[in-house]
Amino acid sequence: MSPSVEEVIAFVREFSGCTRKAIDESTLLEEDLGICGDDGVELLEEAEKFFAVRFETDEEDFRSLFSLKENEYLFTSEGLDLLGICYFFRWLRGEPAPVVRDLSIGQLHQVLVKVRSKQEGSCPAIPQS
Repeated sequence: MSPSVEEVIAFVREFSGCTRKAIDESTLLEEDLGICGDDGVELLEEAEKFFAVRFETDEEDFRSLFSLKENEYLFTSEGLDLLGICYFFRWLRGEPAPVVRDLSIGQLHQVLVKVRSKQEGSCPAIPQS
């Protein structure tokens, strides 16, 4: 059975420790809840465990599942680059700056439903006695 939006909201609320702020489908993980970098990666890993899914499969990779283009990411880095050295070297190499696509609760829910339905459909039937 696919997770409901309410279950995803409850999971994110528990993970983020955010009890006072209203959270709904349009809540953004990074901008609204401050989940970024390693915390974002950890949220996705915990979501895989909690909802019993895998975001990376033989049929579909993580980037296509979340519709990320080559230079797009779900979370910003937690690193600090006060002098802009990373941007400077990226500019020297002609690399574009990374684009962060902030993930909403609704988008996370859609991906979880998609993955769960694919994985439930591919599981062999268990014979009953």
